[in-house]
Order: sequence, then C-alpha cells, then structure tokens
Amino acid sequence: MTLIDIKEGVELFNNEEFFAAHDYFEELWIKAESQNRLFFQGMVQLAVGCYHLICKNYKGSLSQFTRGISKLEQYPHEYNGVNLGHLLIQIKPFKQQLEYYFEDKVAEVAPVNLPKVVYQINYKVKE
Repeated sequence: MTLIDIKEGVELFNNEEFFAAHDYFEELWIKAESQNRLFFQGMVQLAVGCYHLICKNYKGSLSQFTRGISKLEQYPHEYNGVNLGHLLIQIKPFKQQLEYYFEDKVAEVAPVNLPKVVYQINYKVKE
C-alpha cells in the first residue's frame, strides 16, 4: 500500500492555478486504485471547470462542473482529507449561475470568490 499526499494539488487549486491542479490530479487519477478513481477524476473536472470559468468558456465550465459534482457526490463529505461537502457547497452556485446564463443569456458569470478546498493537513491517501 502506498500513501499519497495530495497537498500540492490542493494548494494549486486554492491558489487558482487550475490548469496545474488539473495536471496534478489527472496524474493521480490515472494511477489510482478503483476506490479513488472517481474522486481524482472529479477533482480534475472541478479544476478544469474553474479554468474554463475564468477563461469565459461557460459551456465547458458547466459541463465539467456537472460531471465533477456527480462523481464527488458519490463520496462521503470528508474523503481523503478533503472536505467534499464544503467544496460542493461552493461549486454548486457557480453551476447554477451557468445554467441561468444559458437559460437567459443576460449576464456574465463572474469568477469571483472561487471555491477553495478545505484539506486536512498531513493527510495521506491510501492506495
């Protein structure tokens, strides 16, 4: 069994370096055991969704948020040291704003107060 520290990916995400966070979590996703694959894939998708949002690719952002939320909702609120409940509470309003944008197309979706991952320091993911 290998222990993985995902702190670097969390820090990249929280520093709004979403493309780098995507790369970091994608590498873990590719190598992950089955119980963690959807978790890492969901983290990849949320990072990509945030990246698309700041680039104003609203369609891509909505698609990635929808997929990432769907995957991460399958896990407990605390998983691999990440407070997923808190993260999803932060992401869902952006998803709702994007859905509203596509319904009415009346306003931009402002990428302000982007979500932050609450992470238990020194937690190691068991692989």
